[in-house]
Amino acid sequence: MSAKTAQLAHKLASEGEKTLAFFRSLPDEVWGARVYQDGAMWCARDVFEHLCISEHSLHRLFEQILATGEGAPEGFDIDAFNAERTGRFASLSRDALFALYSETRNAMVAFAQGLTDEQLAIRARHPAMGNVSLEDMIKMIYLHHQMHVRDVRRLVE
Repeated sequence: MSAKTAQLAHKLASEGEKTLAFFRSLPDEVWGARVYQDGAMWCARDVFEHLCISEHSLHRLFEQILATGEGAPEGFDIDAFNAERTGRFASLSRDALFALYSETRNAMVAFAQGLTDEQLAIRARHPAMGNVSLEDMIKMIYLHHQMHVRDVRRLVE
């Protein structure tokens, strides 16, 4: 494992722990409180579910990029994807959702650990960022989580 992949994997792991700890700490009234007032209109639980779903989907995309060099298709509608997917795990308990997040993040950390610097440099289409390197796509995962944590944190401050 190169220094670059080790750093990415470490950042994914540490940020994942912070994200999980934050969502675990939310009281029931915040867990069900609306975070966004327009667009998706998600509550904190929906936001957390979205993080699980998006990371799992990106992991599959990254594997596809390594196998084929192909990224997300042109015209991919990320808003429609998020709207259609979020809510799939509505029947899961909070603890089951936390376990799913841990499993998903651990898989992403292991994936990052197995990459070479050459693979990190591969460029393909990310659903939201356009044509970028795999390294930038992986960095965006923890930045994406930080953004949503910031939004939910506003409910408790």
